Amino acid sequence: MSYRITDINFDPSRRDEFLAFTDSQREKIQAVKGLQTVNVAEVGEGQSVIIARYDSEESAVAATETIQGILGGMAEFMTSPPNRRGGPIMWEM
Repeated sequence: MSYRITDINFDPSRRDEFLAFTDSQREKIQAVKGLQTVNVAEVGEGQSVIIARYDSEESAVAATETIQGILGGMAEFMTSPPNRRGGPIMWEM
């Protein structure tokens, strides 16, 4: 299993538009091979964290171009570039 964590800063006055765009991308997101779950936590006004779980690090790496394309479509709502990081699980409970 592998995770990708992405910090997003967006224009809070466009929150509904941002969520509508994200909803419009569901089929593309669901089609990403190896992607198991995606959760978005709102951690502050205009701030969210995307937590994506993949079945393997290989799947996460292979999905990079597709995910970057989806994130690129969100650019009009963002107030700064996304900060994307992640890696394979090294410990779990």
